[in-house]
Amino acid sequence: MNIAIINLCHEDPEIVARAAKKMTRHESFDVYVHVDLKSAIEPFRSALSGIPRVHFAEDRAKVYWGGFNAVRATVETMRQALKSPREYRYFVILQNYDYPTRSNEHIIRFFEQNDGTEFIRGCPIARTKDWHYSMKYKIYNRRDDDFYLTRHSKRRMYFRYAHMLARSCGTIFSNGILKDRDGRYELYYGAAQWAATRDLAEYLIDFYDSHRRFNSAMEHIQFPDEEYFHTIVHNSPFKYRCQKHGEPARRWLVNWRNLHYFEHPGEITVLTDKDYDKIMAEDALFARKVRTGVSDGLLDRIDAASG
Repeated sequence: MNIAIINLCHEDPEIVARAAKKMTRHESFDVYVHVDLKSAIEPFRSALSGIPRVHFAEDRAKVYWGGFNAVRATVETMRQALKSPREYRYFVILQNYDYPTRSNEHIIRFFEQNDGTEFIRGCPIARTKDWHYSMKYKIYNRRDDDFYLTRHSKRRMYFRYAHMLARSCGTIFSNGILKDRDGRYELYYGAAQWAATRDLAEYLIDFYDSHRRFNSAMEHIQFPDEEYFHTIVHNSPFKYRCQKHGEPARRWLVNWRNLHYFEHPGEITVLTDKDYDKIMAEDALFARKVRTGVSDGLLDRIDAASG
């Protein structure tokens, strides 16, 4: 079974290289690295040099926190992997600070034993009365630009917020149901790290290419990489192939883990050596979030245990 690892990155090339080096020791894994177009690619090329079966994304996007370009980056890198002469059975989406916690053999065996299952959980947030969720589509969001990366005068900040509030007048009455030429799609929410079979990966690419109205609406949803793919899957027959479906909405992203262990008390916690026992007690295949210089002891222990 061949597996494509798709890793969306913007910094810490050492951690990306460490994960890639570990996984490509097994011939079943290929790693596709999308480097944010805002970041220099040379440090990543240097860190990943000499590691077999590593491919850099040919179509790079400027990825902004909370912006739709994270969806574009995922789609285009997955499209590239689908064109490979190596036919991958699974496509696993990682993001920069993710690291495998199990041996390559364990991960492959897991997917073989669960062959045909889609690992993309999602909770329904359309028509919700919970503002925590409804604000994701009722408040107009747009982050695919450099505005939040630089300092601005109070006047310009107020103008930006006023513009967003004005645009929100057109979305505040949204019920979280998006429309396109072939029907209505109720919004679902979940983790941005997931895994899909080849059948589902092809379905997602075809959907992206043929649903411009849906895509346009998703550009203004809050954190669309946590809703876009989940909404497509859980409004399709593929939902019956998911590890879980039809789950009621529950707050906080940690309730919607797919294959990752992570902690989210307010923001994603950077894991260290003290978290080793908790991580290894879980069934997760990957851990998030780890950093070079902070998580080294943890990763050394994981590698010693998993090979």
